[in-house]
Amino acid sequence: MFAAMWNQRYAEPGYAYGTEPNDFLRSVVDRIPAGPVLCIAEGQGRNAVFLAERGHLVTAVDIADQGMAKAAALAAERGVEVHTIV
Repeated sequence: MFAAMWNQRYAEPGYAYGTEPNDFLRSVVDRIPAGPVLCIAEGQGRNAVFLAERGHLVTAVDIADQGMAKAAALAAERGVEVHTIV
């Protein structure tokens, strides 16, 4: 039920919440120690990609395969790697 709702939303053109990280993550990113990061309920990958751009090894998890597909596409577009799990 929830997966279908999010897949429908994420199948629409563009990124539902944009491609820049959320304000909270941007404000605390310097406090995150170097190393692997797990992004849960990641949606379309904006936060995961932001962290990968800063050198973290990122695993992104979401219920929506459409979201994880866009996360992978955004990572590729920006030249970083994000491991995705649906």
